[in-house]
Amino acid sequence: MRNSTVNGLVVGSFTKLNYNKIMKLADKIYPAITICPKYSWRYKLGEINSLGLKEVSLFPTFPIFDKIAVRREFYQAIEQSCIKYIPHVHIRNDFKQWELDFFYHNYGTRAFSIHESFSKDLYKWPKYHKFLYLKYDYDNSISTKDSFKDVGGLCIDFAHLWASKNRITKEYQRVKIEIKKYKVDCNHLNGYSHRYKHDLYYVRYQHQLDYLKEIPKKYFSNIISLEMNNSIR
Repeated sequence: MRNSTVNGLVVGSFTKLNYNKIMKLADKIYPAITICPKYSWRYKLGEINSLGLKEVSLFPTFPIFDKIAVRREFYQAIEQSCIKYIPHVHIRNDFKQWELDFFYHNYGTRAFSIHESFSKDLYKWPKYHKFLYLKYDYDNSISTKDSFKDVGGLCIDFAHLWASKNRITKEYQRVKIEIKKYKVDCNHLNGYSHRYKHDLYYVRYQHQLDYLKEIPKKYFSNIISLEMNNSIR
């Protein structure tokens, strides 16, 4: 099991599962670099280096990464880090193809998730269509185009899925149909507020992860990335 307090919270939320199933699930969970006002990418990368983590996912989507110069600096720092394998990157719609090349060739990345609303941008990355996985929001707005014929399949954000289900939005019904036809190759994992029916990027209590016990196995993949603003420690 990967060394992280947050991972301990996640695994602890599956108390109804037996030990073997818990350990099998934990082996699929990857800590990730997410950015927020409290923790910069330098801080998160410092945590990773101090913990000696070699396998992490990335979410370089915070507004600071609007500037390509900042992304280049981030990538250079990754090259100097202890990271050896990046299974999953949540990409922006302004990513250049060389950025996908960087992760694919240097860190073995084979899962790039992107918002379904950005499916119009798929033409930018023709080499990587089969490694692109669309992720739905829960704002009751979806494209009428069948974008999945151009990509590898689905990225299921657990909290988005649950918010969509409880808000009764279009996305949940669409996913229920598409999961019968397309594979799920990666997941975003964060907390969920039952009261407000939305995702939580900062998890304070274990009960904010309990919703995971209700999600059917078919929505889980072998790459589950922690999209949380908590300290990785």
